[in-house]
Amino acid sequence: MEDRYTGRPFLRLIECLALDAIDALDPVQREALEKMAPQLAESLDHQGTWQEIVAAQMQWGEGIGDAIREVWERNSALAQDVGITLTADEFAMLFADANTDDGEA
Repeated sequence: MEDRYTGRPFLRLIECLALDAIDALDPVQREALEKMAPQLAESLDHQGTWQEIVAAQMQWGEGIGDAIREVWERNSALAQDVGITLTADEFAMLFADANTDDGEA
C-alpha cells in the first residue's frame, strides 16, 4: 500500500477528503490533518481548513463535499446491486485515482 503514495504524496490527502465527505475519516487522522493545516497552507499558498486547501489545489468548488457524497451513494448502490460491498477506503482510493493523473498527485 505504501508504494501507492511513492512520488504521489497528495494522493492520500485526496483520499482523506473523500473519506471526510462521507463521514468515514478516522478521528485520529482528522485531528492530524487539522494540526497539519497551517503547514499545508504555507506549502500550497492557500489559507483555510485542510479540506479547503485540498479542494483549492484540485481546483474544486465549495460543493465538492456534497458531490463526493452523491458519488459515494450512487456507487455504493450500484455495487450492492451486483452483490459487491464497496468499502469507504476502496471508494476513497477509486475517487482519488479517478481524479488524478500519475504525475499529478
